[in-house]
Order: sequence, then structure tokens, then C-alpha cells
Amino acid sequence: MSECQPLLLIRSGQPEENCYGPFAQELLIAEGLNGFRVVDIDAAGLPYLRPEDLVVLTRCFLQQSEINAIYEAVESGARLVCLQPSPRLLERFQWRSANSVLYSGRVLVRPGYRGAGAPLQTHVPIALAEPADPSLHWECVAEACSDDGQKSGRPAIARQRVGAGEVVFYFFDLPKAVARIRFGDPELASFATMEIWDWPHAAGLFTGYLDDNLRHLPVADLHTQLLAQLLSAISAYPLTRFWYYEEAGHRAAAVFSSDDDGSTPEQFRELTDALQRHGAHGTFYLVKDTRLGDDEIARMRGLGHTFAPHIDARSDSDMFFGFPGCVEEESALLRARIGSTSVSLQAHRAPWYGYQSYVPHFVRNGYRLLMHYLSAPVHRLNSFLCGSGRPSKFVALDGKIHDCWQQPLITFDDASLIPRINNDCATLLGEFERLLEGCCREHHSSIGLASHPVSFATYSRPFIEACLAALARKGVPVYNGDEWCALHDRRHAARVKQRFEGDTLTCTVSNLTGRLQLMIPAGGTGAPPARPRVSVDGAAVEGTWQRRLGEDYLFVPVEGDGSRDVQVHVDFTPWGAMR
Repeated sequence: MSECQPLLLIRSGQPEENCYGPFAQELLIAEGLNGFRVVDIDAAGLPYLRPEDLVVLTRCFLQQSEINAIYEAVESGARLVCLQPSPRLLERFQWRSANSVLYSGRVLVRPGYRGAGAPLQTHVPIALAEPADPSLHWECVAEACSDDGQKSGRPAIARQRVGAGEVVFYFFDLPKAVARIRFGDPELASFATMEIWDWPHAAGLFTGYLDDNLRHLPVADLHTQLLAQLLSAISAYPLTRFWYYEEAGHRAAAVFSSDDDGSTPEQFRELTDALQRHGAHGTFYLVKDTRLGDDEIARMRGLGHTFAPHIDARSDSDMFFGFPGCVEEESALLRARIGSTSVSLQAHRAPWYGYQSYVPHFVRNGYRLLMHYLSAPVHRLNSFLCGSGRPSKFVALDGKIHDCWQQPLITFDDASLIPRINNDCATLLGEFERLLEGCCREHHSSIGLASHPVSFATYSRPFIEACLAALARKGVPVYNGDEWCALHDRRHAARVKQRFEGDTLTCTVSNLTGRLQLMIPAGGTGAPPARPRVSVDGAAVEGTWQRRLGEDYLFVPVEGDGSRDVQVHVDFTPWGAMR
């Protein structure tokens, strides 16, 4: 086996069926699988598939000749993950459609796979099917359930041996499901659905949509982690990936934001002193008439904090039409004063008209990390409103992917929380510590954390300071919005190619700026080798074995400046016996 580059197949000529096909790449990159080459079948044709190839086929219709070619490739040894297979493709693999769907369906993952436990929401239809041949060699990875949890007896995800190869069928459109989990119900766009606020809010897109029994699970992350697990399990070769964070020892991370809301300079200082004590950085969003002086802004910048406007559209009689103008005006005013602003943003009251209507306005004004999705109302604090605490690129209803990150805010000290913080702070802290424990030990999600200086100084100090202390004890870094965006930009941009020669794996990492961790799965069932020989650009380095996501990985630190490729060589005998 020589060069091994997995493939992601999309069809641009089917904009409705393949609407979320390109978004599948975002799911792969979210899991650090940055080696997939995207092939548009309508532009380049179906590529020749080799026996060792690993392929993800997104939802589309295929010609019978294409179906036959894919089947024959799998039979010869190729490995395929097929998202929402068409009936004709299923027939070729000896499955029979039941001509019915569960909508919206849930996924009950079997033990041994990521996400096992309670049925996970999808918000999309799950097509029901069954093997046409009772002797078919297949496994149910996850069972399809109705939205009320009733089991269907049919698979939502199935794994099947076909000749020398293997196929995994997702009987639902996984990228669309993740988009719906992350961004809420488009039918609720522009409605005020939360009694605590009388304007549309991003959190209102989840009213009656998010099952509160699942709010403590990062459902979107579990879906993508299961996809990565299945790809690694069926691959003919060890599938390298990037870790979520900069260091092998980082099991989670946090990003800190702070809304001015008329705070005094003394209140800003109280909060920044607390951040400094815990080694944390933050981004502060300043109101137009902020009380913070230039000297204090310079001091805070020297401590690693950044600034952006806290845009307030209430001065306009119609927020829908007035808000974009306010974004431009207040951004220009603050930049004229301090020179540059953060690429992250949180607007005052966070109005959110349309499904993602405001995102292009933010991007045009230089903002690429939006903190408008709060885990609200009160009972959703310290939980995963968007099924994740990690960033995701926005994807519109037409499948367009915006160069802008959605960053959920999970823990904060909004005024609606005053009764809980004052009367039940110990319970709140217990919730946060359970959230943090799950992030560090199990699913490795991130935590968006926010505190207003005025809130910190007057009522929320015990809660926020305890959260910062808990993060520090766990070794969880706390970034400002710019640092956080930069980390995910460089992780998103990096690419990796793999090549095998004898017992040596060579990974070529391109477009790398800064530091990331390359992960190489041990594979098999035995203990990983203790001392593989590892070099980066010819210099010996010490790789470390870490148990993450239920598997053993060799972590190799890689660093670059974007000007050249980075070569990683790993030499140890067990590679030849892993598959």
C-alpha cells in the first residue's frame, strides 16, 4: 500500500438532494479528519476506486452504472460510508426499502459505539429498510426510533461486509441532522418564543425542539464522533486525525467573553484580576458610551484581552432593518478609537432575526466567531443547547457554508440567573463541575463562558470565580475570542496525506500554521507499542500514547508557519498487522 487519501463524494448538480453534501466535510474536519479529498461527481465523474480506498458518499442519486461501480469496488475491498442511500443503491447491496420513514427519527446507538445510551435526536427523517437476504452479513450499529422513543426494529445505521470490503449505511442525512441540531428549527426563525425576552433570540430556535432530557449530552458531537469511529473501524489503514486542542494534555478548552453593559472601570478590573489569577484570557464587548478609558483598554490588552463593540439596536425603531446598520456604525466607531477589534462578537440582547440572516452582515464587518447562542432559559444553563460546546461553521438552508463560526455559550451570569446564583449557587457549581467532568473525561467538548463585569462585581463572583478555578484545576485553557478563532482556523485549514512504505507511515501535513497534535490510532485489540520511532522533519520527537474517545492514539506534536509541508515519519512493526 502506498499513498492513501480518503474520498468525500458530493453532487453539485443535485442542489436539493445534496444540499448538505459539502457540509459533510465540516463534520469530518470537526473530528480532525482533514485528509479527505472532495470529489464532485457532476464535475469530475465517479473516480476509480481502489480496493483499499475509504469513501464517504453523501446523499445523492446515482446512475445504475455508478451504483454498479461502487458495489464492485466495495466487493473488491474498498470501504464505504453511505449517507442516506437511494433505494436503487440499497437494492444493489441486497437491502429492501420499507417505503416508510420515521420523522423526526431518533438514533439508539448500540453499546460499544460512541453515543450509546439514550436515543439521540436527529430532527430529520430516517428511512426504514431491512436486508432482502436473511443470510446477509451485517450488524446494527444504531436502531431507528420514533421521536417518543419507540423502537422500530429497523436500523438507523448498519454495518455490512461485502466480499473483501465493508459498507456503513446511514439511513438518514447525517450532515443535515447535525445542522438542525446545531442551529435549531428554521420554522421558528424570527419568532419570539421565550417568555424571558420579547424579541427573537437564537436560543428561541430551540424552544420545543431540543429534548431537555438530552440537554446535558453534546448530541451533535456524539453523532460526528460516531462517524469518525466507524470510518476508523472500517478503514484498511490507520486513519490519522488532528486532536481538538493544541496540546495532548488538553482534554477540553474554554473561551471567555464579557459584555460591558455599563460596567465601571473598577468592575472591569475586578473581573480581569480574577481572569489573571486563573491564567485566563477574555474578549470584552464594549457599549458605545463605555466608561472604560483608553489607558485601561491598553492595560487589559497587555494582559491578553481583546475588544469588540457590544452592538445595541434598541435605538432603532425596527431592529430587523436597523441592526445591520448598527453593526457597521458601532464597529467603525470602536475601530477608529482603538485601532482594531476582535473577530468575535456578542451583541446586546443578541437579536436574531431570520434563521441566519444576520451572519453575512457580521462577516462583512470582520466578525467570524459569533457568541449569540446562549443555553437559555435558566434551566438550560450548563448544558448543550446546540448539541456541542465547540465551534461550527454556519450552514444556510441552501447549503451555503459561511466563513464564520457559531460558538455556543454554555455558562454565563445573565440577570435572569440572579435568583439561582444568590439562592442556589452550590447547585449551579455542581452542575458546572459535572459538565466539566464530562468534557474532560468522555466527549471532550468545549465550554463557552461569559460574565459581565457589573454582574461579577455585584452578584456572580462566587459562581464565576469557582468556574475559573475548576477549569484551572483540570488544566483546561481559557482563550479569548481571537485566540479561539485562530486555533480553529488553523485546525480547519491544515491538510494531511498518508503514505505507507513497509513498516513506515509518512504523514505530509500541509497548510499548517501554529501548533496542532496529530493522532495516529493504535488499531487492533492489543496494547499499543511502547516506543515507536517518530520524527518530524527529520528530527526525532517523543510521541505519547493517550487513551481518547475509547481508543489508543499516538499523539505527535506538529508545528508550521504555512510556508512548507511538515513531514512526520512513524516506524514500528505493528502497522503491518493492524488490518
